[in-house]
Amino acid sequence: MEAGAAFHQDPKRMTEPPDRHAVRDAGRIGSGWVAFAGTYLGIAGVLNLMWGITALSKKSYFTEGGLIWSNLDLWGWLAIVVATVQILTGLLLFARRIAGVLIAIVVTMCAIFVNFLSLGAYPIWSIIALVCNALVLWAVTVHGEEFT
Repeated sequence: MEAGAAFHQDPKRMTEPPDRHAVRDAGRIGSGWVAFAGTYLGIAGVLNLMWGITALSKKSYFTEGGLIWSNLDLWGWLAIVVATVQILTGLLLFARRIAGVLIAIVVTMCAIFVNFLSLGAYPIWSIIALVCNALVLWAVTVHGEEFT
């Protein structure tokens, strides 16, 4: 056998090519960016849900004077509404719906805004939620082609 020649020249020893859609569809279910964005959006939703419930029930855990405007009741209900939409949008991302990507962009931007404005009430919690939302926004905008 000369240098550069294929190892198996006998057609009986060559492997068969994969099915037509085998390679393209192999990563559909557990694509990394889809799982990442859906999971992190769910985590951000759960964080906002816990923040909202705690703001409504245990006001002593927060510094109400650190809020820019309004009171903890408004921010608690706002966080609960945003959390519900985030969790539902995470499910849409797992279902690979383009509506999920568009809603995820809008919802994460709203959640970043809400967490930024409530930063003074509970800084550590808000920073963690800000990071989760920023990572989701990055994943759905930079890797949006994987969601269709």
